[in-house]
Amino acid sequence: MPGSAVLRRAAGWACVAAGSFVVVQSLSAAGHTELAKPERLVTSGPYALSRNPMYVGWALAQLGIGLVTGSGWTVATLPAVGLWIHRDVVREEHRLQESFGDEYERYSERVGRYLPGR
Repeated sequence: MPGSAVLRRAAGWACVAAGSFVVVQSLSAAGHTELAKPERLVTSGPYALSRNPMYVGWALAQLGIGLVTGSGWTVATLPAVGLWIHRDVVREEHRLQESFGDEYERYSERVGRYLPGR
């Protein structure tokens, strides 16, 4: 149906835009912090709502690209990509806990891993 394709593409572009916005805001909040080996804990901007906003942004962008292009494959691989990334996130959280101790503990109690709230 032509109307459903238009809605699917519109939803896709909204996801791409939202994901891109989240990633750009995350990079801006991180500033000059080397995210692979941070010297400080970034807790402002999108990091005040999610401990992993860039991953959330990339997931939204992948979903959006799948919807815009009508690629079921792109959408269908999102859960597998999410699980793969989640493994890295858990490892990264252990490193941050070791590096920042109580500061990271308080942050992780206050801010959800991916989405706001608990």
